[in-house]
Amino acid sequence: MNEAEIRVLIAEDHDQVRARIQRIVDAMPGIVVVGAAANGLTAVSTAKRLDPDVILMDISMPVLDGIHATRQIVDLGLRARVIALTSLEDDYTFHDALRAGVAGFLLKTSSRGEIMHAIQQVHLGESMLSPSLITRVLTNYERGHRPSKAISELPEKDQELLRLIAQGLSNLEIAEELSLSPATVKSYVSRLLTKLGARDRAQLVILAYQNGLVEN
Repeated sequence: MNEAEIRVLIAEDHDQVRARIQRIVDAMPGIVVVGAAANGLTAVSTAKRLDPDVILMDISMPVLDGIHATRQIVDLGLRARVIALTSLEDDYTFHDALRAGVAGFLLKTSSRGEIMHAIQQVHLGESMLSPSLITRVLTNYERGHRPSKAISELPEKDQELLRLIAQGLSNLEIAEELSLSPATVKSYVSRLLTKLGARDRAQLVILAYQNGLVEN
């Protein structure tokens, strides 16, 4: 195993789904599956033992669900970043998942390209929200949310940055789009998070859609 490879743990209770995802991830260049778990409790213990970079975590699992497993992993101070695997029928809220420390969301039926992009982006410290989940987010995340006065009062350059984040662009891609250095973009994103009281990029995406900066 190459030390530069991104080490992935897959936590999914359905054998066929887990096997499918493992086949997809194993075939990705620069990414390797180091372990698998069939429930949240095993996911936590396996993460402690294997110290993966990224965990693909099913939200709905027996013994311990993905949200509580994620919270335990975060509380333990493990470096692994968690991507939540979900179906449209899952009975949970994105708010709970975000609060637990999830860094990204993917449908279990996501394409190879979507999965690889999510793993790479989350490993770089960014957050990932699958475009196919935007409608689900708007339905479930903080129902009754009203447009934010803070967003409407943002300078145009901040609103443009928020739009680009909501379109799924990475810091490097935003830097190229705005002719800025990646370090400058990283600083701007950090400042935007503070201005809007958002925890991460996933929350910025949600705010952008809820406030009409991006068409659904």
